[in-house]
Amino acid sequence: MNKKQSITIPKFVWVILLILVVCIIFLVAVQIPFSQKIDKYNADHVSADSTINMYKDYLNRADEVKASIEEMKKECETKTQTLTMNADTTADDIRDMLNDLDYDLSSLSINERRPDPSGKVSATGDPLYVTTIKFSFTTTEKKLIETLKYFESESKGSYFVSKISVTEAEDKANTTTGETAKEGSKKPAASADTLYDATLEIQLYFFDMTKNQANASTAATATQSSVSSAA
Repeated sequence: MNKKQSITIPKFVWVILLILVVCIIFLVAVQIPFSQKIDKYNADHVSADSTINMYKDYLNRADEVKASIEEMKKECETKTQTLTMNADTTADDIRDMLNDLDYDLSSLSINERRPDPSGKVSATGDPLYVTTIKFSFTTTEKKLIETLKYFESESKGSYFVSKISVTEAEDKANTTTGETAKEGSKKPAASADTLYDATLEIQLYFFDMTKNQANASTAATATQSSVSSAA
């Protein structure tokens, strides 16, 4: 009677088989998916690295950014003051105009501003206001025309000339050489040289930007605080 022989598999063979199974699982579960997505991982890495460098550069330039914000804020305030004509700056505008035309201002009155009855607002929501200005001066016909042209096309303000009163200044009539004032007053002077007492009543229309300027200032302050915190 023959005895059955048992076949014994060496342990190292089991170890090799186990290693092979582990390798196959690794390839299927890890290596192949990674290989398929490596391009996306590389792109994400490049993007993340670029973002990090951008923020590093931003932090390094914090002082420069703060200085630029302050400079732009001052420039904005300067341009606003230069280009904006309102009830507070119109008196200087009129005085400058009269000084340019070489005659003195006899009187000047500026009424308090009031909302325009039309209720109009600017594109940024600033309400339209109007103020009435009345001033008197001595002038010639030529200079009076130049004055009206100034309000029409040269002034920074939006003016509307509503009333003009003109009377000849008899006591100030010009005389010719060799004539007394009394004798000269009897002769009609040339129209261009005749002096007149003129009174103009005009309306200045302007948008009140106080609220928006305050909001802009607050926003600039908040931005500066953010930059300081980031630095």
